[in-house]
Amino acid sequence: MKHLILLLLAFSAQVFAVEPLTDAEKKRLADAERSAKSTPVMREVVAKYRVARTAYTEDRKKPASERDKNASNTYREATAVYEAALKKAILAADAALEPLLSKRAELKKAGLDKANEGESVADSASAKNDAMRPIKDDPKLPRVLLIGDSISIGYTLPTRELLKGKANVHRPPTNCSSTGFGLSQLTSWLGDKKWDVIHFNFGLHDAKLPPEGVRHAPPDVYEKNLRELVKQMKATGAKLIFATTTPVPKGGNLSPTRRFGSVDEYNAIARKVMTESGVAIDDLNAVAQPMMEKHGRPTDVHFAPEGYEVLAKAVSESIEAALAKN
Repeated sequence: MKHLILLLLAFSAQVFAVEPLTDAEKKRLADAERSAKSTPVMREVVAKYRVARTAYTEDRKKPASERDKNASNTYREATAVYEAALKKAILAADAALEPLLSKRAELKKAGLDKANEGESVADSASAKNDAMRPIKDDPKLPRVLLIGDSISIGYTLPTRELLKGKANVHRPPTNCSSTGFGLSQLTSWLGDKKWDVIHFNFGLHDAKLPPEGVRHAPPDVYEKNLRELVKQMKATGAKLIFATTTPVPKGGNLSPTRRFGSVDEYNAIARKVMTESGVAIDDLNAVAQPMMEKHGRPTDVHFAPEGYEVLAKAVSESIEAALAKN
């Protein structure tokens, strides 16, 4: 456990070596990007980028064995062209933004996959994150599947450590994101092997609001999607545990470009669905509330390493309780 804590602390130190962008800096960059994208040159680049992104997104919905590498390569190339052109257009309009663009680049290099989201390597789907690597099953132990967004990625490794010798703890090698994305990917995540327990969460990405909330699901859509996900997971015969969505600081308004609807509303919907479906609830929202000030991040949804340790303890206890009923 000690080496795991040190590893997570190292990730955290790497992230916070560079001061995060302030709300004012984020707004300034967002406004500059908006203006740059409206130029004739950028309109053409943006159009090509969106076509490549759509093709890549659709391709990712296929089983891994059926995916087209060209879609991934084309998207990667289009992204590089788009980012270079956008930077050039921004600086052409205001050269004084160079320091802010450099700062954002440093944040990404320090382990932030998306500077606006504040993900560290420890809670991202980065290939550098050990949580993304497949594990080898001990055939004598039950099989557990963790499904969830970046918060679940953050507590995957400490949960595995706590359940070492008690369960094989797997997770999809990705950020499981929203209910809509979950419905498109669940079959591949479940695979064809038996699961004894599935511990899952959807909510944070569903609650996202524009301009970032490209996967935003209104409450009624969230409920409909969640019911279908539960139905498909129950069909596996596994014991299900739903983890409530953890809090979002600042009333959900983290920055001008990063806003969330009411997590309480989404959790209330989830509790209703789970109660009616006979699914156990792991109330991570309640677990996180008292530690937000100490182990949360004041302008972000993620946690310090110690915060993920606290969440992992609750997750592992709920899984052990479910396994004890088998």
